[in-house]
Amino acid sequence: MKTFSKSKKALSVILSAVIVMLTMVPMFATANEKNYIITNPYEEIDWDTWGDYKTQLHCHTNASDGFLTIDEFVRIHYAANFDIVALTDHGTINQGWNNEPELVPLMRLIKKERTNMADVIPIPQDEYEAYLDGTNDNITYTTKDGYTLTRTHENGMLDVPKGIELNMATPIADCHLTGYFSDYGQGLAGVFGDYETPSKGVMDAGGISYLSHVGEYVYTDKDSEKYVGLPVDDYYATKFARLFLDYQGSSLGMGINSATDAHTRCDRILYDQILQKTIPNGVVPWGNTFADSHNENAVNDAYTMCWMPELTLEAFRECQEKGQYFSISHYSNGVELNGMEEMPGFVEQDVYDTKAYWLDNTPAVTRITVNQDSDTITVEAENANIITWVSDGNVIKREELKDGKATLDLHNDELLQDPYLYVRFYISGDNGICYAQPMVLNVEGEEFAPVTVPETHDISTFLRSFVTVVDALFFKFNPIIWMFKYFALGYDPIERL
Repeated sequence: MKTFSKSKKALSVILSAVIVMLTMVPMFATANEKNYIITNPYEEIDWDTWGDYKTQLHCHTNASDGFLTIDEFVRIHYAANFDIVALTDHGTINQGWNNEPELVPLMRLIKKERTNMADVIPIPQDEYEAYLDGTNDNITYTTKDGYTLTRTHENGMLDVPKGIELNMATPIADCHLTGYFSDYGQGLAGVFGDYETPSKGVMDAGGISYLSHVGEYVYTDKDSEKYVGLPVDDYYATKFARLFLDYQGSSLGMGINSATDAHTRCDRILYDQILQKTIPNGVVPWGNTFADSHNENAVNDAYTMCWMPELTLEAFRECQEKGQYFSISHYSNGVELNGMEEMPGFVEQDVYDTKAYWLDNTPAVTRITVNQDSDTITVEAENANIITWVSDGNVIKREELKDGKATLDLHNDELLQDPYLYVRFYISGDNGICYAQPMVLNVEGEEFAPVTVPETHDISTFLRSFVTVVDALFFKFNPIIWMFKYFALGYDPIERL
């Protein structure tokens, strides 16, 4: 009997222990589960009342190296339903579409096959005002290949002030960035690899800037197709991350897909590498897309959709500073690090053959809902069928949209890996791709460890110092150089002494 009693007592203790353990399992699971704090750049948007405005951030006329006059340039963008346009001629500050800018004759001469050194032809004042308020009668434009564009937007088209492509012409490879809202950069030639000087110049002048098609600098032979789907040399990620940290608030981000994506196909991977260096240090650079058009057929290749409460320059600048826009392109030649094509089965020639680059049936985000309690992000979209989620430089999930909607659950064990630092997504459809801005993922009770981002000193540092010293010693007070700067570069050097 004693033996039986002891056994019964032991069994009772074991059962009690098991019950306690089973009770505590959910507690442990809950305690160990991360609680994400999602920083959503689109949080302020009222999706029901704000407008999404078609925007071109980077384009050219024959004032620098384009084919179109200012008059033709404005007409085609107006007919193509643009709401906001920033004219960014090389080394040439936009003084308004109704004014001829200070020209850089040498730049126009180098590209004489495009400019023909013809008259620039700004818009008469009355027509200019009609474009701005949406009452201009020039609502159609027939391209040289016979395609007719017709404006259906009833609002006017904003002329972004002081647009310019900085660094003008640089040796070896293009090292360009675009500036807005500042008087910096007229007639200034660039130095290879020197993004820092113009970024600082724009910031000091109270403007904002974006890096342009950096793939042309990273791959100087413009052979990025050989490196598609591979990490970019970490040197470049460090260089640009340092720039965004040093000039934060003014240097807002970088182009991640421009024109036909021929030279920018690796720029999204570089962008992710940069984010991994800047986000732990409290800075999120935005990613944009632009046409960089020099002729008619490129005008609508890529653009951004700006979500704003009203169509004003003040709202536009705030939209850029806060990243409240989506970046759209008809083209994607990108491949992710895990081998996934950004747009599965994309054939560039099909876009040319069908002239689909003129159509606005590109993928578009219509609403984002972030649930902080359940750690979910729901995306609603149109003209899209696939959504891809990226975190920390890797694809974590790809799925089809159902009824134009998809939800990312940050605790879903179907994820390829745990999200870290941030999550961003892009949607793709039959006629293009749309990229969203990153959302930072903080974890409650944890902090990001700051990442060391050293300064980079390369050939550009030497060249900029060398040019500055040589100019001061030999050229700054040289009347012959004055004449060259005045007639070839289009500015008065005496005013800049």
